Amino acid sequence: MLPFASTTIAACHYVDEEQKRVAEDTIADVDASGLWDGKVVTEVEPVGDFWEAEPDHQDYLEKRPGGYTCHFVRPGWVLPKRQKADDVQPAAGTAAE
Repeated sequence: MLPFASTTIAACHYVDEEQKRVAEDTIADVDASGLWDGKVVTEVEPVGDFWEAEPDHQDYLEKRPGGYTCHFVRPGWVLPKRQKADDVQPAAGTAAE
């Protein structure tokens, strides 16, 4: 039997190209932020078959306000946006292309 962590995969499932773009942009922002070691490993995939979770897992965070240790309110916190190539200003004394 494999360890639990080896069988758990983080994934973001999208239903249209806009959702896919937002997911990929957010992952790129997280990776570029330097706030965490390593890169995001969440897979971005089209939505497929879906099975409703067992009753104990429905509304999980509403039933367990302490929830997972990674889910908590961070008032005022915003993920920094990465600088895109077209947002970069040329350095003083250099010509813009």
